[in-house]
Amino acid sequence: MTDERWLEGMVAFVTGAGRGEDGGGGAGIARALARHGARVVVNDLTEEAVAATVTQIQQRGGEAWGIVGDVSNPRDAERMIDATVERFGQIDILVNNAALGGLVPAIERLPDDIWHRQVAVDLSGPFFMSRAALRHMIPRRFGRIVNIGSLAGIRTGFVSGAPYTTAKSGLIGLTRQMAAEFAPFGITVNVLLPTGIRNPAIMRRRPDLFQGNDRQLGPLDPEEEIGKLVAFLARRDVGFISGAAIPLDRGLGSALGNFVEYARRSGKDIG
Repeated sequence: MTDERWLEGMVAFVTGAGRGEDGGGGAGIARALARHGARVVVNDLTEEAVAATVTQIQQRGGEAWGIVGDVSNPRDAERMIDATVERFGQIDILVNNAALGGLVPAIERLPDDIWHRQVAVDLSGPFFMSRAALRHMIPRRFGRIVNIGSLAGIRTGFVSGAPYTTAKSGLIGLTRQMAAEFAPFGITVNVLLPTGIRNPAIMRRRPDLFQGNDRQLGPLDPEEEIGKLVAFLARRDVGFISGAAIPLDRGLGSALGNFVEYARRSGKDIG
């Protein structure tokens, strides 16, 4: 591990971070935080998923511990954060990454259960996890919370539909509210807005997205791109960035008004 160890001595909790090499954004972020010196708590819904990322980090020389739980359950959120503090004595960094997405029916045909489940994971989950972590961060007068949102939170026309777009918009509001409330305690809260995050499923389905110039327009690398920014925002000396909603879009969000239109015109579907 040759990266600058910005996060030495810090404890980071990353939700939805399981499956190791087969994982998406959370696993990559967890690897990046470990590379920068953090002790990383890996969360996911199954022991198998958690163990894959924990083992991967440990094999690279990092320190990781896994815990299973559902972020949309407030009791699970409190249990997981309390267990982290009991084990490590602190929690410094919380990355709210766990999310549900995917194609859903149009609004007039959208079942109630899909709406409620996606909003529960994508919006209530970060609220429950942050609330539990803040109870430990406030007395120490330090904390870093990074929410993983989506460009869908600020632009319509994305492929994931109403529940995802609504929840990710709400996550921006939650981020700003928390940033304002907890600034006096040395706690920063920011949200990243990626267009898409590279994962093995996408690579298997559309390998052309990672060849030649297409890579410049494709999904973001969770470790080398998103993870590095999360690690930077988590640094002790980066207390001056808070309440920010940061697009990670390779310029596409600025140039194109409708991602679906882009996908149709380019012949690509990375959703």
